[in-house]
Amino acid sequence: MPLSECEELYRKLGSDVFKQNVIVGTGKMVWSHAFYDSEIWENILKEKLGLDLMVETARNPDCPKLSAVSTVVNRGTPLKAYVFRNYSMPPGVRSHYRGGCQYKLWQAIRASSAAPGYFQEFGLGGDLHQDGGLLINNPTALAIHECRCLWPKTPLQCVVSLGTGRFETVGKNNATHTSLKTKLTNIISSATDTEEVHTMLDELLPANTYFRFNPHMPEEISLDESRQEKLSLLQAEGLRYLERNEEKLRKAARFLTRDKSPAQRLADWAKLKVDMYDHVPFSRL
Repeated sequence: MPLSECEELYRKLGSDVFKQNVIVGTGKMVWSHAFYDSEIWENILKEKLGLDLMVETARNPDCPKLSAVSTVVNRGTPLKAYVFRNYSMPPGVRSHYRGGCQYKLWQAIRASSAAPGYFQEFGLGGDLHQDGGLLINNPTALAIHECRCLWPKTPLQCVVSLGTGRFETVGKNNATHTSLKTKLTNIISSATDTEEVHTMLDELLPANTYFRFNPHMPEEISLDESRQEKLSLLQAEGLRYLERNEEKLRKAARFLTRDKSPAQRLADWAKLKVDMYDHVPFSRL
């Protein structure tokens, strides 16, 4: 889908999904712990994504390896991540994370976007799923782990991590205590922080392989924001950020689009042949 269509769809989805009468929404919060109508969201996902299984997207030669992360909340504590994949792990290889490719694409998105307070948790295969951000709000390290499982002998070449914008508040220097609201806000903020993962990866990954893009925002934009002027503000801030980081963006693009070396192509060809003939019985004539 072209980026222009993605933008149009994003703006339309916000206006269609995040609309609710305050009184009705408050009643839903009490009854189902969700302010918005989860059924509307599900119907939109089915309409836009169809009923294909995750694994069926792998038939498309232009489709990359894809995963979406949710948090399973009914399997005890600590909470556990679940990775919806459109690929299977190689024989004998196990990911650290539970997951599978047997569910539909719309189900994966519905499960991974079930933000508490916004949408109802999503039951699937005996699991209750909520937003993956509850546990892994920056899934870059998880993505690297999955790549290591899929291509254990391939050196890491390029990682691009895209943030959704960050807003930092300034506290009072002379505060002697914090309110209960502040304590809860601090807990939520810490649990959903994305920059700690970024700081760790920036230190650990080889030079010129990791690129993080996450603009500072002049104000806090809520998850359910759908006003066109606020979405245009997000867009304008993103464009300004990219202009200031143009060289970094071009550098990431160069690494992403560079051709494989002759040695890499030869290794890929050899692996393909091994995979093709692996487990095929041969007998002498």
